[in-house]
Amino acid sequence: MANPKNTAPATAPAAPATAPVQLIRVTLPATFKAPRASSARGQYLARLQAHNGKPLAAFIASVAANPPSTPTKGKLAGKPEPVQGWVSWFTRQGVLTLIAGK
Repeated sequence: MANPKNTAPATAPAAPATAPVQLIRVTLPATFKAPRASSARGQYLARLQAHNGKPLAAFIASVAANPPSTPTKGKLAGKPEPVQGWVSWFTRQGVLTLIAGK
């Protein structure tokens, strides 16, 4: 009794699925208290507003190239803060919405 083997021709692996583009939509709810422009929160908000309608990846690249602020104390002193934390915070406050783009 012969052992059947898979004799199907080798196929190229499927191309990896591309992640959908996420666009930034910035809206300031009536309950949102505007931060001081000189604070880290204010500087990140200004950068978000400058990227309104643009891809999230462009915002992340902009922050990575030139961080709006860096902490002076604590374990992150002198290093840029993680962008994901700011995106998450502004999303929870209702300021930032990520929408599907093309």
